Amino acid sequence: MRKNILKFSLLFLSFAVAFFAWFSLNNAILIPNSSVWLVPMIWFSLFYIVYSLEFILISEKLLINLSIALGIFLSLIFVHIIWHFLFLLLAIGLFVISFKQIKNDLGQNVKLYLPKTLRMGKVSFIFALALVISSQYYFQAKAVGLLKFPVFDVGVILENSLVRNILYKLNPDLQKINDKNLTVDQMILQNYQASQILGEKSELLSVTQGNQAILSVDLQKIEELQKQKILEAGRAQLGKMANRTLTGSEKVMDVFTIIVNQKIQSLISPDYAYKNFPVIPIYMAIILFLTVLSLGAFLSRILVHLINFIFWILILTKIVEIKKVPVEMEVIK
Repeated sequence: MRKNILKFSLLFLSFAVAFFAWFSLNNAILIPNSSVWLVPMIWFSLFYIVYSLEFILISEKLLINLSIALGIFLSLIFVHIIWHFLFLLLAIGLFVISFKQIKNDLGQNVKLYLPKTLRMGKVSFIFALALVISSQYYFQAKAVGLLKFPVFDVGVILENSLVRNILYKLNPDLQKINDKNLTVDQMILQNYQASQILGEKSELLSVTQGNQAILSVDLQKIEELQKQKILEAGRAQLGKMANRTLTGSEKVMDVFTIIVNQKIQSLISPDYAYKNFPVIPIYMAIILFLTVLSLGAFLSRILVHLINFIFWILILTKIVEIKKVPVEMEVIK
């Protein structure tokens, strides 16, 4: 009896969470001045938790497939386009793969360890979720002229190793951003010290006045003055790109995030909203897809432990029982 109550409670909960997840995504896209994707992030985290618990606790494939299909097709309430429907079908297939991967790992384990089991189906689950989110965003943004677009965190994007490697190949200087504590002044000095300060130091040492080398005290003052000029010039250059005055103590990651978001905003001005530029929503959807992948990979590391805690509570309250059965295993001698 308890098992049936839990089963149908999870099915109902997955339906409700899925609806509010797509509804919050719809609001994030269409409503001006809404929270910067914080609410959708919370709802999709709940989406991951509820469906993961379903995959673990419900054994009936028909119910799982029905739950996945209904949860994903709820996105059609907000986007009525055949191409979006096709993306949803692809996402459903990926969710089914995730379910099978989790079930296979559960069947092979001698001892239950949910974080490891959930990681087996994490990639296809997050990929499917990113696909549906970016698809809904693209078709809705295109329909309304992209009146609202997401703000991206460069640090989250760089959490993804694939995206990070691609960006580093395009621009090796981006590797410096990986140090989240690196300040603007530190980066400027790293870029210019070897090429300018050291070079000018050797040049100054060769200069003489009345056959006398420049005193070390005077040389130190000249170096400090040169260093200050380099810092001021570097701050001014970065400040111009970020459209603000920099003191040098700002984190490079924060400044770079501001620059990226301002570049996106400069491309997507209100004038474009009425000129039907479909290429802009495509680029934005691709960036959003990569962002969701990175953010999902980061959050799932935390959520799997939360799911494990919920599972432990269910066991403690005896809603779920764990039994030990003898099994035959192949071993190498």
